[in-house]
Amino acid sequence: MAPNSNPRYLNYPDPIELEDDTEESKYTSPPADNPVMSGISVEILSAVISNFGFVQRFFWNNAGFGVFRTLKILEKYPSPCYVPAIVPKGPDDVIAAGDLVSVQAPVDTAFYSSADFVKLYVERKATPTQVAKRLLDIIDQEPHKAAISQIVPELVLAAADASSKRYDSGTTLGPLDGVPFAVKDEVFISGYFTYYGSAKVFDKGEGPTSWCVKKLEDAGAIMIAKTAMHECGSDTTNCNPVRGKTPRNPYNRKYYTGGSSGGSAYCVGMGIVPIAIGCDGGGSIRIPSNYCGIYGLKTSAGRVSASPTPDLTPGNGVVGPMCGTIDDLKIAYRIMAEPDPGAATSSTFPMHRNPVAPLTAQKKKVIGIYKRWFDDCSPAVHRLVQPAVEALEKQGYEIVDIPSIPYLSMARRAHGLGIITDIAAFLNGDVTGLNAPNRVLFSVAAQTPAIDLLAVNKVRAMMVGHFASMWQKHPGMIIVSPVVPTVGIEINESHLKHGVSDADSSIRSMKYVSIGNFVGAPATNSLVGYDDETNLPVSLMGLAEWGKEEDLLGWSAEVAQATGLVRKRPENWVDALAL
Repeated sequence: MAPNSNPRYLNYPDPIELEDDTEESKYTSPPADNPVMSGISVEILSAVISNFGFVQRFFWNNAGFGVFRTLKILEKYPSPCYVPAIVPKGPDDVIAAGDLVSVQAPVDTAFYSSADFVKLYVERKATPTQVAKRLLDIIDQEPHKAAISQIVPELVLAAADASSKRYDSGTTLGPLDGVPFAVKDEVFISGYFTYYGSAKVFDKGEGPTSWCVKKLEDAGAIMIAKTAMHECGSDTTNCNPVRGKTPRNPYNRKYYTGGSSGGSAYCVGMGIVPIAIGCDGGGSIRIPSNYCGIYGLKTSAGRVSASPTPDLTPGNGVVGPMCGTIDDLKIAYRIMAEPDPGAATSSTFPMHRNPVAPLTAQKKKVIGIYKRWFDDCSPAVHRLVQPAVEALEKQGYEIVDIPSIPYLSMARRAHGLGIITDIAAFLNGDVTGLNAPNRVLFSVAAQTPAIDLLAVNKVRAMMVGHFASMWQKHPGMIIVSPVVPTVGIEINESHLKHGVSDADSSIRSMKYVSIGNFVGAPATNSLVGYDDETNLPVSLMGLAEWGKEEDLLGWSAEVAQATGLVRKRPENWVDALAL
């Protein structure tokens, strides 16, 4: 990366536009030629693969992962990019002074916000302790238990009692005091075990609480529970046979919540909490937020610190908020994004705005659409996302036709190899105690040679440079696509016992989301409608330039205004304030 190619940033890459002139550079839809395996077949396969290196190498080669080392264009990229940490030198409302306008988020009457909890406390209609006790009772019952990894009631009630006393004395800490939130099992928290959705204990909670959680707790928010996740974050459904933690979609119990932050999405979508923390290495915030009808923000690489939580996939993974309303997404993000002086990248980001300051958007409103990619989704999804784009155009957005994003399909494949290799390295090759599909996946990934991992990160360097060229040509452009190509993933009840290996479904579901992780840029989902047949929510995704989270928050509000969407509560929505 060239540190001076954009004076507003540290580590801004050289903007190098790629050409769509080779077979490898052309867009292709993910193939659908892998078998679906579950039950005894995947158990037998895992026993064979996890114990024989030559079988692992056969499957690695058969997957075509060696293709990257032969890419001729990588000869032009001698320096790989392992972590795309591209940092603005000042707050966006300073470096973009004069280019911003205020945006009002539409009033949302379907979902409670943090303000509804605070109003209840201020008016003395309930206390944080009463709300906490009610929620502890709720999440310990079916069907909600499947979304919960761990509850430590004494810690919850201690935090709630402290908040109740602050309300009594008039010394509250701000807009989140007494507001309940939940945290994905991936994040380390003092007093809580961390399982990463597995049967193994990776952390006993004897160290400090992760920075992003601590920031919310310092603001008075009450951590209610750790939430269920797909084991090791390895897929996008949240099917988890190991601990029986497979929550069902709040809008249709026949479908998954999406993953791997599925437990967090369930808790917000069902109304249990207004705010949750998720982690996103390949869509794990945006996919379940889309499926569960909430808002999720995948932040810029390194912006939100989860220290001392180790990153399962350092080149791709980030932490971010998942919320029922846009206003809460704004507040939670700004609090969580306070720079962590102990984290190398987070500490270099600028301080953020006041959590309750208004939303803003760019005066010059630009949406970029790569039509071939955008249209590569099911008719049911397209019926909802295309009218949303047209509504934004009527609201003053310029639609930029992106003729091509060369090597997009190759980048998606590189991201896939990179992320599973990262997790295999995190596990140090030890797949004991994991479910059968993951024993297969990570045993094969552990065979990745260094030369191929180097090539993967040269592909990343190439794509980072191309995206920089697009944003140089169209400043402030938000690249828009669906979040996922289908309205949902239906649950096969037989998969809940042994898990399932369905590579085609996994790759397909990450068709749109993975590039944001690969290049380290922020992205969010904004709801645009509900599918008539399944009742499942559908969202539009926005991908912005590095450090432009605030642009995305304002854009989400403008999507809601343009579409006029009236949000629905799930049928069995939990009224957390009905005491």
